[in-house]
Amino acid sequence: MEAAREEANAVQNQRIVVGYDGSAEARKAARWALDEAYRSDVPVELVYAYEWPSYVPAAAMMPAAAVYPDADTDLAVAEMLGRAVDDADDTHPGVRVWARVEHSTAAVALIQRAADASLVVLGGRRPSGMRAWLGSTSGSVSAHARCPVVVVRGEPRATDPVVAGVDEPEAGGVVLGFAFEQAAVRGVPVRAVHGWSPPDGRDLLCDVNLRAVAEERGRLEAMVSCWQRRFPGVAVSAEVVVGSPGEVLAQATAGAQLVVAGARGRRALRAVLRPSVGRHLLHRARCSVALVSRTRAAIRF
Repeated sequence: MEAAREEANAVQNQRIVVGYDGSAEARKAARWALDEAYRSDVPVELVYAYEWPSYVPAAAMMPAAAVYPDADTDLAVAEMLGRAVDDADDTHPGVRVWARVEHSTAAVALIQRAADASLVVLGGRRPSGMRAWLGSTSGSVSAHARCPVVVVRGEPRATDPVVAGVDEPEAGGVVLGFAFEQAAVRGVPVRAVHGWSPPDGRDLLCDVNLRAVAEERGRLEAMVSCWQRRFPGVAVSAEVVVGSPGEVLAQATAGAQLVVAGARGRRALRAVLRPSVGRHLLHRARCSVALVSRTRAAIRF
């Protein structure tokens, strides 16, 4: 009995969580997650979240009444999720799929479900402007989730490479690890890219800058070679491109099926306002974006 319980917990912790609301973006995210689940042999959990508002009556001494969904709303949600599960059973019969309803905001529900998941997958609706970013589900989940978060967008070809954005050295290992894992199961190459900005007021072609670029390339190639030894079947290229890391990586997403970058956690408002490659990618990337935290545990394939 104890062994069966431990096995069930292990499966639960390896599940892929999908933010699902029945929209076109959510259906696309579900397809991506089901494909991933089929390759990695893990189950999928579709999470629908809705927050019902409360209102304060005119009489200040009376308690506020919460507005909860009525039976018709519950039935509509159940039917929508039931159709999604049935469709998943038809298209991916080997994948275990179930649905879950959370009475919360989407961001809070997904962050909580991510605590013991291997991956969270969201639809690729782009936030517009800083206010939209501060309140966006993708921004909140990617900043606080304990597992990698994938935002699905674009229509890639199956042969397109996986791009790894090696920005900060301390995050480069988990970014490359996730990129190589994804490339290996897809049978595609990895393109490791590092954006380097020269100091202001210095000629780009001066000896100091040329030496700096060579040193950056050497560090990148050393990191890449470590992962290539673990994944000898994955072809890889490494390049240092002059420019801001976020913009360099956004440009590299043209012709890619997935771009992987480090996720920066948010502990205060000033951390949100600091330049972030992940935030830039969520605005500008032309393909799906995977944001991986430094504390990520390796996914088992």
